[in-house]
Amino acid sequence: MDEWFRWSKKKEYLAVLVFFFLAAVLFTWPLILHVHDGIIGGHGDPLLNTWIVNWDARTVFTHPTQLFQGNIMYPSRDVLAYSEHLLTLGVIAAPMYFVTRNPIISYNFLVFFAFVFSAFGCYLLIKELTGSRLGGVVAGIFFALCPYKISQLSHLQMVFSPFLPFMLLYLYRFLKRGGKRNAILFVVFFAAQSLANWHYLIYCAIAAALLWIWVAIFTRQKNDWKRLGWVVIAGIVAMLIIIPFTIPYLRAHSRLPGFERSIQEVELYAAKGDDYERVLDVSVVYGDTPSPFKAGGIGYENVLYPGVVILILALAGLLLRRRKDDDLMVFDSVSFREGAVYFLILGVVGLLLAYGPKIAGHYNPFYMIPYRLGLLKFIRVPTRFFVLIALGLAVLGGYGTAKLAARSYSSRNGGWRIGQLTGLAIIAILILEILTFNITIHLIPTGRDVPEVYNWLRGRGDVRMIELPTEPLAGADIYDRDLRLNPVNILDFLYREGDSMYFSTYHWKTMVNGYSGYSPFFYRRIMTEMQGFPSQRTIDLLRGLNVDYVLWDWSWPEKNRLEEYDMRLFSTPGLSLVQDFGGKSVFRVEPGAVATAEDIQLSAVAPSAARPGQPLHLGLLANNTSDNPMISIEEEPQDFSLSFMDASGNTVLVEKDTYRPPFFIDRGETISLSLTGDKVPPPGAYTARLQLEGGVLGPRSFDLPIEIGDIPDSKGPAAMRGNVTVIGQPLPIPAPDGLYPVTTATVTNIGDTLWLSLLQDESYNLRAGSVHLSLKWSDASGAIWEDQGCTIPCDVAPGQSIDVPVLTRPPNVPGDYSLDLRLFLDGTGYFGETLHLNVQVLAPRE
Repeated sequence: MDEWFRWSKKKEYLAVLVFFFLAAVLFTWPLILHVHDGIIGGHGDPLLNTWIVNWDARTVFTHPTQLFQGNIMYPSRDVLAYSEHLLTLGVIAAPMYFVTRNPIISYNFLVFFAFVFSAFGCYLLIKELTGSRLGGVVAGIFFALCPYKISQLSHLQMVFSPFLPFMLLYLYRFLKRGGKRNAILFVVFFAAQSLANWHYLIYCAIAAALLWIWVAIFTRQKNDWKRLGWVVIAGIVAMLIIIPFTIPYLRAHSRLPGFERSIQEVELYAAKGDDYERVLDVSVVYGDTPSPFKAGGIGYENVLYPGVVILILALAGLLLRRRKDDDLMVFDSVSFREGAVYFLILGVVGLLLAYGPKIAGHYNPFYMIPYRLGLLKFIRVPTRFFVLIALGLAVLGGYGTAKLAARSYSSRNGGWRIGQLTGLAIIAILILEILTFNITIHLIPTGRDVPEVYNWLRGRGDVRMIELPTEPLAGADIYDRDLRLNPVNILDFLYREGDSMYFSTYHWKTMVNGYSGYSPFFYRRIMTEMQGFPSQRTIDLLRGLNVDYVLWDWSWPEKNRLEEYDMRLFSTPGLSLVQDFGGKSVFRVEPGAVATAEDIQLSAVAPSAARPGQPLHLGLLANNTSDNPMISIEEEPQDFSLSFMDASGNTVLVEKDTYRPPFFIDRGETISLSLTGDKVPPPGAYTARLQLEGGVLGPRSFDLPIEIGDIPDSKGPAAMRGNVTVIGQPLPIPAPDGLYPVTTATVTNIGDTLWLSLLQDESYNLRAGSVHLSLKWSDASGAIWEDQGCTIPCDVAPGQSIDVPVLTRPPNVPGDYSLDLRLFLDGTGYFGETLHLNVQVLAPRE
């Protein structure tokens, strides 16, 4: 191979880099023609990543302490931690961002950087292990441009793997030869790859730890053990660099419910057997999905078919053994053990982890043990461990290419040219099999094509804004707890929010819009409320949040409602037109007074009886007695204590826990807050003293009588009987859709069973055995608008009555409706009589 090149190292590397760049251009064609105004993968995740990269590039050098306080999803904090922070990508893209001010160029620069240097790193790694340049080209092409990587073009963070092979390269060099430079570069590339994407922190840690163990098994010399010790120190240094960037994630995890991936979600995205038969629809060879293959595409998480060529090459790398006349490095037994065998093991580890919690329906300890230890709880998609499989196959394919080329060289009369031609043929066949071409490019406005309104916003100073209307939402079942965000069309919703985030890179104003890997409660609640915009309630909410501008896009509403929105936008008090930009109009939210905690009248409710050995569910009823909205943007859980005192006044049990403070209480509205005590004292009569330990609602104390005894509960009911009453008829609802506190109902337990209230959590599942108030909207024809529910503030004992504030989502069309209220036992069904209410949803004012 040395006779082939006879070049200086610089010329060799330049030639290889150019080759890999041309390959990346070919595989992503025609992206290179739209590097300034097009992206692959649509308007969702690619634009999310465009925003992240350019936010990082702008902020890390100007306001580094504000890195995680992104301008989206106001008023939530640490919003960059809701997804990958992509710090390494932002640093690399920064020169491009500051020179061009074009976020799409910055993004696409990273796409090509990722492909070229992922390939180049793998080239250098194979050259180090085998001495074969041809093997390095094969390994680089496959690792960078394999079908799985192309399918992830909508997830730049997964495509961006350039420093993983570089990390292993310098780890190999240090373990073999030592040297401060190799140790330092190992640390640099470990940290750089880990700070590109938290998935790669796991991949780097697995790859480095596995190599350390594998080398240690065969280590006998003292100097080799010293180098292994220095690797441990280098790993600690790398982690010390990385750890500060985990702190915002840990902060968010401590205060936000549901800030980790559940097993159910992980199982949904785990690899299945037939995923290894899934091919790309943009593949030149497999695009028509011939049998027995399954169809996949860009954005799919499970395109795991690697191709037959790389599998044959990998087998060749493993099975072709050394002959007597084989004196090339690729046949060296140490190289084979430390290279080929190690990467085979790494690939198998990746395979086991890609299956997630279960393999063919059976418990997978290789995934579940680290998951239970908390190491994998941030990973939603186990199939992404295919990156380790791809790296293993790439290296083994490099070995196979080197061996086949060497065999051709040593067994024929053509000398090194035959070996060269064999290697080139392998490269050509591999490229042909995995080649993708004519990928769909989504054009994105840049420069002068960006709507004028965003340039106007850039000069408005320190303001807050929201883009409306929202994408229509489907039902969320329960609206007064951790309501889920359920768009009618999830792709349209993500595309709208992605566009809003992207255009914010031209003005960087604080905005309510956005999306990420996690949706905080504030965002879900605001977007649900904004279904009713414009209305007095939504104006109250925006005013309380100190939102200055509403950017209204006239292309988003349904055409048959344009006249209605035109009327409402110009007649709702507190909203005034600032400027019209054709398809978009800017309205100002007029500032106004807001209520404080002193304006909130607070009372506590608890069951008069409870069972021993079970949690106790209590509630707070918070009534806004002022004429102004009350807003709290505090995300930190609030402390409370629950003390049980016996008849003699002795404290027999003290429980401490937290509750979520209220977010929005409109003028005159009453809401309920959920609290839970994990334990209750032994059977007997007690006074439960609930104390709020300061915080948003201030220090408050309530004494509640409670009897602990052995009574049946709604998990195994004896007699479920109850009724629902309200005083009078509800007032008309002033505007359609959104959320509205329609009335306060009183539920009474007239049976002999303790009702367990619905817990406040983010599982969105109604738990069997819990009781809530069912709401059903229907029009005069009997057509149902929505089946909804409302939580009862606390457990309800036999003979007890509890007031239930009814927060509902009214129909989105004005008219006369029937609202049916009835008690519902989750897992069983309705019980008690139905209460019929006649409710009028008013039309917009003329």
